[in-house]
Amino acid sequence: MIGSWLQQQSVRVIISKRVQNRCFFAQCKSLQCKRSIVASSSQAAHIRHQQQHTQQYRCYGSQLKVELDPHPEEVVATPAIEPYLRTCLRTSINADDNSNNQQRTSNNDNYKAIDMEFAITFLGTGGGSPTMHRNGSCTALRLGGQTYLFDVCEGTYRQLQFTRISPMSITKIFISHLHGDHLYGIVPVIMGIMVAHKVAMNDNSMSQKRKSRFYKPNNKRLAGAAYGGEDSVTMEKPTIEIYGPPGLYNYIGMVLSLSCSKMNHLNVKVIELVGGKEERGFGSSANSSQRGRRNVFTSHYPEIQTPLVTRKFLEQNDDKTWIIDAPEPVTADSQVVGRDGFARLPNDTNLGTERRLHIKAAELDHLSGVQTFGYVVEEQPPPGTIDKDKAVALGVKPSKKYGLLKCGISVPNDDGTGEVHPSQVLCNVFRPRKFSLLADHRRVPPPMARLCTNSDVVVHEATLSKKDGVDRIKTRGHQNAFNAGRFAQMLGCKVLALNHFGGLAFGKSLMTDILSEARDGNRGASQIMAAYDFMEIGVPRGGFDFSKKESSDK
Repeated sequence: MIGSWLQQQSVRVIISKRVQNRCFFAQCKSLQCKRSIVASSSQAAHIRHQQQHTQQYRCYGSQLKVELDPHPEEVVATPAIEPYLRTCLRTSINADDNSNNQQRTSNNDNYKAIDMEFAITFLGTGGGSPTMHRNGSCTALRLGGQTYLFDVCEGTYRQLQFTRISPMSITKIFISHLHGDHLYGIVPVIMGIMVAHKVAMNDNSMSQKRKSRFYKPNNKRLAGAAYGGEDSVTMEKPTIEIYGPPGLYNYIGMVLSLSCSKMNHLNVKVIELVGGKEERGFGSSANSSQRGRRNVFTSHYPEIQTPLVTRKFLEQNDDKTWIIDAPEPVTADSQVVGRDGFARLPNDTNLGTERRLHIKAAELDHLSGVQTFGYVVEEQPPPGTIDKDKAVALGVKPSKKYGLLKCGISVPNDDGTGEVHPSQVLCNVFRPRKFSLLADHRRVPPPMARLCTNSDVVVHEATLSKKDGVDRIKTRGHQNAFNAGRFAQMLGCKVLALNHFGGLAFGKSLMTDILSEARDGNRGASQIMAAYDFMEIGVPRGGFDFSKKESSDK
């Protein structure tokens, strides 16, 4: 059976076109592709009547719309994970649609428990090229005020227009490798983010307090006024960071230069990860046969320099990984001032774009000479929940001390006669959530595997089938669902999300076979799902613990 979220919220694209008094009706769903020819005018009228009673979520053009499909036919996940799945489509602007959406939400208790502190959104789940039912690779990690993108195929910016993801919330982009189906959409996304910021910064109807969610005042003198609503306050240009293999900066700079694109409202920092085994730069063996020629991956070309676009190199560590971000542990003295002007602890999930997470990368074995990375994002240990009555009884009234206790830091009681420890007042302690993304590969090297250990969600490709054999894995540089399931089992991953499917990966029979293959390799160790465009996984605070659910069901 399919979960309630899929029964009510799966995506359907309907294209309707009149041809010589006959109606050609093609249903192209992101979950399944169907085609049916309607010849008679009475049948066409019946279809139009049905379309008038469906919930329209986004219109583009006159006859193309994305709607909810109330009758899905595909099984896409194991039952335990289904309550955490939903659509990332925008909500309807129609009043009736909103009331229906509220009713649908209230009927699903699990849906209410999912917030946007840590959610994985699939904007593209296809393989080498986009198809009618799947766009190319792109996965978003939504973090309650900011968004990370992983790989950007062509058409990604258009996919964003259908979702609740604001382009202005995108602060980091991670590129796994320089193949086109993971890269060609990067410049349109950059330009779209810049235009969105430009419009917002020049919008006089938007208060300065609201603008401060995305922009910092350009100096300390103006910092106080930024929250007072003065229109004269100017803001710093926003910044986006892009990580990937050597050559990424040259690609972005070349496209921007040849397309005569002006970057004047967005700082773009391109950070290239150098020092890996498959690196094609800095005198690597891959370029030894081209002596006398410039290395296009790492060479500097003044002709493609673009204002506000900078380049940096990040060296590999001794453990064969790259540390992209490593926030300091929370202490009694650590405070971060958010864009709203409030001082919070570094692990506060309400920090928005100021929230920092542990981000690491390591190499994958894709194809010889194609440097490919996997990425892992883990939040800082989130605050626990405190028993107010116990804290008051121990001499600590509600104050900022509660925030320290929630983070595991002991505090003196209010009269200074003793010390209160977190173990005395905390009723719930949450472990940090962890997300891993493995792009195209034929083998996962040990450094990358260690990073993925105990992930809440691991995104793994399933381009091939087990029937294709080992030789095809080696020649094509891709993996199958069986090995994906075995990988998740070996490393204790809670949820395995399969993606990067081939062009024929649709239909109930084939998708069921893919899931069965993954289950055979996993042996029941993980919850398994087949990702579709516009699907979203909400990871609850404290991560997934399906053992508790299973024990309660018994």
